[in-house]
Amino acid sequence: MNRMQPGWLLGTAFALAVAGVARAGDVAVQVSSREAYVGQPVRVLVVIRNAESHELPEPSEVDGADIRLIAGPQTSSRTSIIQGQMSQEKTVTYVYAVTPERVGTIRVPPFSVKMDGETRKTDPLELVAVKSETGDLLFVEVEGARDSLYAGERLDLVLKIWIRPFTDKSLGIRLDEDDMWSLVNEENSRWGVFTDSLADMARQRVRPRGREVLRADSEGSDRGYYLYEIRTTVWPERPGPLDTGDVRVVVTYPVGLRRERSFFEDQLRVTDARPVQATPAVPPIEVKAVPTEGQPAFFRGAVEPYALSVTAKPTEVRVGDPITLTMTLRGQGRLDLLQAPALVEVPELTADFQVPDEVLAGSVQGNSKVFTQSIRAKSESVTEIPPIPFAYFDTKAEKFVVVQSEPIPLKVEAAQRMAVSEVVEARPGLVAPTHLTELSGGIVANYYGSTELLADQSFAPGAASVVVAVVPPLLFGVLWAGRRRKERLRTDRSYARRRSARRNASHALASARDGAGAGAADAVAGALIGYVADRCNLPTAGLTRADTIEAMLHRGVRPDVAERVDALLRCCDDARYAGRGVEAGDSLVVRAQECIRELERQSF
Repeated sequence: MNRMQPGWLLGTAFALAVAGVARAGDVAVQVSSREAYVGQPVRVLVVIRNAESHELPEPSEVDGADIRLIAGPQTSSRTSIIQGQMSQEKTVTYVYAVTPERVGTIRVPPFSVKMDGETRKTDPLELVAVKSETGDLLFVEVEGARDSLYAGERLDLVLKIWIRPFTDKSLGIRLDEDDMWSLVNEENSRWGVFTDSLADMARQRVRPRGREVLRADSEGSDRGYYLYEIRTTVWPERPGPLDTGDVRVVVTYPVGLRRERSFFEDQLRVTDARPVQATPAVPPIEVKAVPTEGQPAFFRGAVEPYALSVTAKPTEVRVGDPITLTMTLRGQGRLDLLQAPALVEVPELTADFQVPDEVLAGSVQGNSKVFTQSIRAKSESVTEIPPIPFAYFDTKAEKFVVVQSEPIPLKVEAAQRMAVSEVVEARPGLVAPTHLTELSGGIVANYYGSTELLADQSFAPGAASVVVAVVPPLLFGVLWAGRRRKERLRTDRSYARRRSARRNASHALASARDGAGAGAADAVAGALIGYVADRCNLPTAGLTRADTIEAMLHRGVRPDVAERVDALLRCCDDARYAGRGVEAGDSLVVRAQECIRELERQSF
């Protein structure tokens, strides 16, 4: 059976009625329907006519509803000739989805649109939201394998979704599990901590598979349901009850079907549908704080067992020469947030070595994370690099465990120095004796002609003299600056990431320009998130949309710029999680490039 789309969705684009015009001929707002179920999106169009330039329409927060940009800009033009007079009209349309979250009247405030240097507003809209009873059609639960755990400890969760199969008795048809999952409105559902798992499935072009099971309905009777399971792994960071985020499943449940026959095949079409939604029951899982009693000074929040190994290169140096320590931590914990051993908290190390006090980023390689740091010996009496300790909290034994690396033998020689006497000592035997001869006639006696005394002795530099005097210092400065920049790019990873952020984002966006759907949206979202991670020196792996926006705002990015980035990432999420594109890849790339240009002007 073919994947179905509800009939009311297919006809939305052709059933839009004009709700109000702020200024005829410049900005109009249109709405697909004045009445909707709670959880059912209403499409609102902002149409801009005959504007030379404009900015993205700014929606206000809607009380009792969620509003988001889902498509646009969509441009069209029309030319007409009436009685020999030619007129042209150009329109740019943005599509917003307004999803009611409560029953009652929903007021959508005016949209602000800055066009041709003037800010204009649309008229407000009013919608009526009614509740669609879920009944026994849909059940949602979150299941965890444990009753309690420590902050930072791994926890496996399962989101279970039971959907009752729809049966059309008049046609004698019962929808299978593939058809019922196609009716899950992934765009308007909220997935909380399961968002990344669904995104990974969308990238792999797979979906949750359902199996038919028996489950008791609200009256205690066993009924047949399709059970879908979505699995994820979390590492809770905050003590208290487990927070799974905003999880809400919306299903566009059919009311009736219609069989459509064609020359090639028969198809089923949903004639009418209504949204049903459910929020999961979350088990009472308690997240406990890691104790502070007995906590070593060099503890950096690691939970779960880890093994530490350290290597040094070179091991034969002079005093003050850099020694590169490579520290490798192996374990099954959350490696992307794992911090490096706290070297500055090791007295045995700081006593004999200069140790920088800086946060190390590290790189994840399989089930290990590698950190590098340069240290310098203070004297030639140093014979080894002492053991480096690392502490983690063992959740099973409920105690802190300290592991240490092996000491590393070291050979340190005194730094080469030049005695002062070697620099300034003069040997008298090398100086030729001086004999003075007294001449009469004063200074004139030193010259043979008066014309030499009266000649103009002033110096007038020419172009060649200027070149000789200016070019070498300038060339030296350029070469010195280039070499310093190259050295900094090699040693300062944070600086190198900032310098290459825009170039890396441009390369990532190139792959999305000709694409569409989830693939293009994934590439654009990855490029934007990677750009912000490089600018802020954050680990790219595991960085979510919310983390990206929070990092920008925390570092002083203007809220309007952050909102523009957030809107684009939300649009990408719509395409990635729904498995279909709402905007062409080229359009997404243009919007991403505009966001990056704005971010380049921000100091963060």
